Amino acid sequence: MSKVGSSLYSRLHGIFKESAIATAKSTKPKRQTKPSKFPSKLKAPTASSTAVVDGVKSSNDAKELKTSKLTKKVEKFKKSCESESFRQVHGLYSAFIRRLREAKKFSTIDEVLQYQKKFDDIKSEDFVIRMMLLYGYSGMAEHAHKLFDEMPELNCERTVKSFNTLLSAYVNSGKLDEAMKAFKELPEKLGITPDLVTYNTMIKALCRKGSMDDILAIFEELEKNEFEPDLITFNTLLEELYRRELFVEGDRIWDLMKSKNLAPNIRSYNSRVRGLTRNKKFTDAINLIDVMKTEGILPDVHTYNAFITAYRLDNNLEEVMKWYNEIKEKGLTPDTVTYCLLISLLCKKGDLDRAVEISEEAIKHKLLSRPNMYKPVVERLVGVGKIDKATQLVKNGKLQSYFRYLPDVSGKKKATSTPVLSSQETSSSPLSPETLLFSLSLETSSSPDSSSNPDSSSSVSSSLPTTPSVDSSSSDSESTSPYSSSSGSSGLHSSSSYTSSSGSSSPYSSSSVSSSGLLDD
Repeated sequence: MSKVGSSLYSRLHGIFKESAIATAKSTKPKRQTKPSKFPSKLKAPTASSTAVVDGVKSSNDAKELKTSKLTKKVEKFKKSCESESFRQVHGLYSAFIRRLREAKKFSTIDEVLQYQKKFDDIKSEDFVIRMMLLYGYSGMAEHAHKLFDEMPELNCERTVKSFNTLLSAYVNSGKLDEAMKAFKELPEKLGITPDLVTYNTMIKALCRKGSMDDILAIFEELEKNEFEPDLITFNTLLEELYRRELFVEGDRIWDLMKSKNLAPNIRSYNSRVRGLTRNKKFTDAINLIDVMKTEGILPDVHTYNAFITAYRLDNNLEEVMKWYNEIKEKGLTPDTVTYCLLISLLCKKGDLDRAVEISEEAIKHKLLSRPNMYKPVVERLVGVGKIDKATQLVKNGKLQSYFRYLPDVSGKKKATSTPVLSSQETSSSPLSPETLLFSLSLETSSSPDSSSNPDSSSSVSSSLPTTPSVDSSSSDSESTSPYSSSSGSSGLHSSSSYTSSSGSSSPYSSSSVSSSGLLDD
């Protein structure tokens, strides 16, 4: 086989050598808070301070109730795992682990995943791959590595697929140096030959790290081993370059990709659109959409989210609503990113009625909510005394929760698809404001469990915002999950994460329960 494209490494090096790409992160000096010279005077308790104490007590009671409910849900999930058909649906696992992760219940995640070792499925590499990825998405890459090391003891074959999953777990946990160390040391030690997925995963890692020299080194090795870069390889580079507003370099990569007879797909165009909208080049972005259409590629919800994200940063409600309506006019369904951006902006602008209307629409679509997705509208409803409305919104919002879809362990078919509400939920009296805001969702919990996760200092912690801050690229960038389709959704619910490189589907293939992914930047 001839060298890739007359030395791909040389051509890439030529693209980047003319521009020095800054990799250092900007460091803004932190504001120094001057210590008070005089201690504040002690004040006698007042009626208002007593009310605050009562509110804290109410909140603590709600937390205890939440912990009790969580324990029951964990036990119910473990019982459901006894069903072989249940174990084959990855979407149920991913949604449950997602909520535990967002509540920082790391020891509970480990408990649930360790429980899976009692089943014969653990002898399947695809089943172990699922567990490793779930550890990775939870910022627990060391746990994934431990499971990888245990595979021979579990009578489970260990191939390049599980090795690539280990790399992906490190990347998704933000542990990029550890990913590079495993990439350099383990193949020779374990007799594993890296494949194209291996190199694509490492290119993704190095893009996140921002090291172009290391990326070029990976391409040099890829070329030396006579691998052809694919669309995922180039889309990963395009996303990083356009994200950093390096349009000249990005356009050169675009031309190089086309010279290798790789036609840009919707992900390629969306990376470019996001780069343009981030840079406020809206006319260029609109013109690019016209080019897409001439190429037979129709914009998707992620394309429109790029505009909504940019205008949301400018607090431009008129333009945000314009692009939101465009999504609906094109027959597309807004996703979680769309609703997070829209709900928070409507609340900020004081349009509470429309914020409630949009929230109810999101609930109707049964999207899995992001952390604090409905918090702005609930807080404002409580603030203006509309407790009944806020309570109803919270109750309705829970209808899309994963826990409502847990199958009956007894195997009996449920009489209705409508979840049976608890006695507290069916009560006609509204919840107290403190309990209402606390019970908004499991993922709003900010305190980790008592046995803190040793791996949790990774970027996963930063991916749990206290406000609904989202990036339209998060659910559209190329997945780092091994063997995922270039056209599939990325992240925890990637629809083909467990399809082998030969194309044969695993019985443990993903069954998505959400339109948004959780895996990304």
